[in-house]
Amino acid sequence: MACGSPSRSLMTVARSMGTSDSPTGGPSRGSVWPRCEPRRSSETQANRSFAAREAAVGAFNDRSRDVWAWAAAAVPASFHPRHALQRWYRYHILDDLPLPALRRAGSLFVGEHDFRSFTSDPLKTALTIDEISVTRSAPVILFDIRARTFRRSMVRRIVAATIRHANGESSEAELQAALGGSRRDFGIVRPEPLFLMDVRYPFSMDVILKHRVRDAWLSIGRDAELRVRLIQAWHRAALGES
Repeated sequence: MACGSPSRSLMTVARSMGTSDSPTGGPSRGSVWPRCEPRRSSETQANRSFAAREAAVGAFNDRSRDVWAWAAAAVPASFHPRHALQRWYRYHILDDLPLPALRRAGSLFVGEHDFRSFTSDPLKTALTIDEISVTRSAPVILFDIRARTFRRSMVRRIVAATIRHANGESSEAELQAALGGSRRDFGIVRPEPLFLMDVRYPFSMDVILKHRVRDAWLSIGRDAELRVRLIQAWHRAALGES
């Protein structure tokens, strides 16, 4: 998105988190939403900049559902959300797999490679993965991946390939061949455990956490805890436990 006239407008961007705003189809805590505004004099802009950011956050939260803005920044009218420095995705692996094998496979994807086997989008140039880390946070394994840009289903296909390797279903040589341009299909993992954690830009944002948003998050957390307790009660009942 760009404002109609850069000489007469500026843009406020609001950082949001929620359950439906990620292009991956999974939850997000770091998406950015732009809002165009009339450009004012520097003095007026300084006096009203924080109020404008608060207004952007409020407007977003008034119109959205299951997505909440919690930070904002004023940026030039030429700003585009796609022009980020880095994106950070996290996939939650629910199976108990060996970390060394996951880390070995993940390390193969770091750097510049041919990712045509890992996306349904047509690719004409190589892409670069900045970093992949695999850590355990019981009861799940966290697969964190960072890059300036990703393509459709790319993270989920990379995770699927690393899981196949950890299960002994694919070799390092097969992964390397795919990254070298040989077409391979390692499958794709489901989208729900994939979170967009952050999108980094060359500017900082002011945290503007409204009470209504904080209350909504607390309510969701409590509801989730009750659902877990209900499922645990079902398991105990099925096993004949009190």
